[in-house]
Amino acid sequence: MLPQWNSNFSVNHSIIDEQHKRLFKLASQVYTLDANAATKHRISLLMREFYDYMKSHFKDEEEYMKTIGYPKLDEHKRQHEEIVESLNKTIKEASSFKQIRISLKEIVKKWLVEHILKHDLEYERWRKKERKSRANLQKNTEFKSLS
Repeated sequence: MLPQWNSNFSVNHSIIDEQHKRLFKLASQVYTLDANAATKHRISLLMREFYDYMKSHFKDEEEYMKTIGYPKLDEHKRQHEEIVESLNKTIKEASSFKQIRISLKEIVKKWLVEHILKHDLEYERWRKKERKSRANLQKNTEFKSLS
């Protein structure tokens, strides 16, 4: 079972958080696909929607990290590239729906659990720490100028 979105997953950026919520929903739809009931058309549409939305989100997220000066941006971009490559490989190499479904479940779970819940929250922790550090520096500078 995949985790459901909750506020503990927030990166305190309304657009990125909304995108993460949407990706959780799409991931859940992928994860719960029924091999017996899903048509090829339905699977294809869902995969395309998940793939397109994920790539769009990655672009927005990378731009945000650039804006805040996140020092691990290049590493984070590589993770995004690996996720996209993994999805592309699954689509290209799969010989059956069952194989696609199993591979997609692994990708979705890994992406949600390891990427959003670990790596995306890491840039938010960094941003908070950096903001606090800058505020303290500003206070110290103001205090010294008063002395």
